Amino acid sequence: MPLEMKNNVTSINALNNLEKAQNELSDSLGRLSSGQKINIAADAPVGLIISEGLRAQIAGIHQALQDTEFSLSLVQTAEGALVEVNNILLEMRQLALTAANEGANDYGTMLSLQYQIRSSIDSIDRISRFTSFGRKKLLDGSQGVTGLGDNEELIFLRASSKTLASPVSGYMVDIDEMPLRATLSEGFDNDDASGLSIVLEEEDGPVIRVTNPEGSTALAFANRLKEAVLGANINLDIQYDADDEELTIQHREYGVAKGFWITSSKDGVLTDDEFEPELFHGRDIKGTIEDEPAEGDGLVLTGNFNNSKTSGLSVAFLGDSTGNAGYVTVAQNSLKFQTGPTGEEKIMVALNSTHSKALGQGVDNRSGFKNLSDITLTSPQEAIDAISLVDRATDQLTFLRAQLGSAQKYTLETNISMLRNTAETLTAADSSIRDTDLAKEIVNFTKSQILTETAAAAVAQANQSAVRVLRLLFHHHVHDHWSFYAGH
Repeated sequence: MPLEMKNNVTSINALNNLEKAQNELSDSLGRLSSGQKINIAADAPVGLIISEGLRAQIAGIHQALQDTEFSLSLVQTAEGALVEVNNILLEMRQLALTAANEGANDYGTMLSLQYQIRSSIDSIDRISRFTSFGRKKLLDGSQGVTGLGDNEELIFLRASSKTLASPVSGYMVDIDEMPLRATLSEGFDNDDASGLSIVLEEEDGPVIRVTNPEGSTALAFANRLKEAVLGANINLDIQYDADDEELTIQHREYGVAKGFWITSSKDGVLTDDEFEPELFHGRDIKGTIEDEPAEGDGLVLTGNFNNSKTSGLSVAFLGDSTGNAGYVTVAQNSLKFQTGPTGEEKIMVALNSTHSKALGQGVDNRSGFKNLSDITLTSPQEAIDAISLVDRATDQLTFLRAQLGSAQKYTLETNISMLRNTAETLTAADSSIRDTDLAKEIVNFTKSQILTETAAAAVAQANQSAVRVLRLLFHHHVHDHWSFYAGH
């Protein structure tokens, strides 16, 4: 290899290698100190794009998780208030049952029961007005679905978060078949009543046995039966027309599920065969809402779950003829909860009103009660009708609680679990792209450190080349000089 003075290529090469080793050492130190493989875009442009996308998604998921947990707290607050309303309704039913016990009550007892039930209604209204989450009222109807029928016979009961808001004209309700009560109306004279024994059972309810002594009249049997029905709190009305000698047993509620069984000890008396139970059942209403199919339950029509407009919409019809029943308008104000990292990931939860004027609607009764707020207990008949309204209110409340429970268990809690799992998976993916592998990086750092020191030593050695040339020239010059003087 020639010795050169002007261009020390060996030194230049060594310097380049030194600079390269120092850059690698600096990068390695940066990765070790930050814990990240990608500190600037130049480190890995493609990896940076993927990582930033993952980080944005992870941040959105963490926010969605926080939003969902916040929403869950709101639903749990509403559910806690509904439990209290449900307990009050149970107490009101007990008060109404006590008031229906005509034989054991005096004026003072009825007055006390009336005061208690009005206090219970006030408590329900207070819960409806003041239950809130932060400043947001929950059970006053402002966060649910509200509606109104266009006549007194068509009553809006409830709707779900899936029910669409109606046009200004409302949804048209058509009745195809009227509901019926389970009814037994038979000729019944003194010969039929003498020595008669029957077993009467309300479907899915209490069972009573009534026996008429030999020679006892039909009117006496009817009175015994009525007293036994009242005593057992069976939801049936007993009437006897002495002039026409006709006994009528009728369920107080409409529908095929509201029936009763009778077993008679006499062949052809009240039933076709002796000692053979016979079932008497009613009929559910049939019709449509906005030309969409609806399920009938007694007086109530409810839009099928899969309906595009009227899913979950329930109305009661108190009229007496088929055909067009009128129009019901619906306003949709359900709560919208953000449940995911994108704008489209939302759910709706309806928190309908629990005010006494919104509960117990659509119950056909003799006392003229339109809703729970109208209930009074000044007579046994009012007590009997109050039971029906409280039962309807309980059904409404149970439906609302079931909706909240479904949203809580199958949507919010499930969503929280899913978001946590997704955040974990995406964080692991981002880590594999962006985080430093410390074991590997320490190896690289050690290698770069050794190369730096080696390159520095090589530069020092390469720079000695010029020194050697100078020494050689100096040595040659001195040798020639001494040779000259020696010759002379």
